[in-house]
Amino acid sequence: MKKLNLIVILIGLATLSLKSNATPVINGSKTSPIDSAKNATVDPVCKMKVKAQTAKTTVYNKVTYSFCSESCKQKFVAEPAKYVKK
Repeated sequence: MKKLNLIVILIGLATLSLKSNATPVINGSKTSPIDSAKNATVDPVCKMKVKAQTAKTTVYNKVTYSFCSESCKQKFVAEPAKYVKK
């Protein structure tokens, strides 16, 4: 009887140990919030947050700028000095 109790306790501890090492899945998302934050930029014209995947871009003074729309990009291209921080 003592052996049976010992076996049950060991199985219970092993089960708890395995559950505590499991990685929880939240919403099935494979991208972490940190990755998402790295991929977001701010449009220098309208100050809107822009996802890097959907952004319109242009390069000015060896720096790539991202825009929410083609109209913001055209405003920047016309007067880049107005929108670039010094």
